[in-house]
Amino acid sequence: MEVQRLLYLLEAPEYAMRAFREHGINGQDLLVLRDEDLEDPRFKFPRHVVRKVMRISQAWKVFQSITGSVTKGAITMEQYVAHYSYGRSPDVVSQLQSAYRVVDANSNGSLTFEEFLVGFSLLDAAVADTRRPAFVTGTITPTGMAPPPPPGQTGINWFQL
Repeated sequence: MEVQRLLYLLEAPEYAMRAFREHGINGQDLLVLRDEDLEDPRFKFPRHVVRKVMRISQAWKVFQSITGSVTKGAITMEQYVAHYSYGRSPDVVSQLQSAYRVVDANSNGSLTFEEFLVGFSLLDAAVADTRRPAFVTGTITPTGMAPPPPPGQTGINWFQL
């Protein structure tokens, strides 16, 4: 995959694309790039541009972990869902499938790396949502969980602790 195309897909500014082109940064370089590499005075990218550039290598690593190979060019819905839903509820499977369908731009049942990269934030958010702890009905005491509260009272929200 051409670096310029990937940067374009992530809506990186022209000056970022030009810097990569002028300094001969190719796809292989991009995959091993670290944040501190972009602190080189030749680049001087704002933080939001650094995040976009780093997202490419993150997406590639996840893409490879799902396909199980560096040579497979697409991810099927079954691969994506199986990768994240092992031992999870049917609701999780449904949520993952919905996210996949949104990202599958041409509705052909497989995601190329380009499609995966463009939808990586959405897919990542879908996975994160399925891993959030549920509401707990009970109170935490020094010895463990107390009995659930009476009907009509709410339990603990783990995000408010």
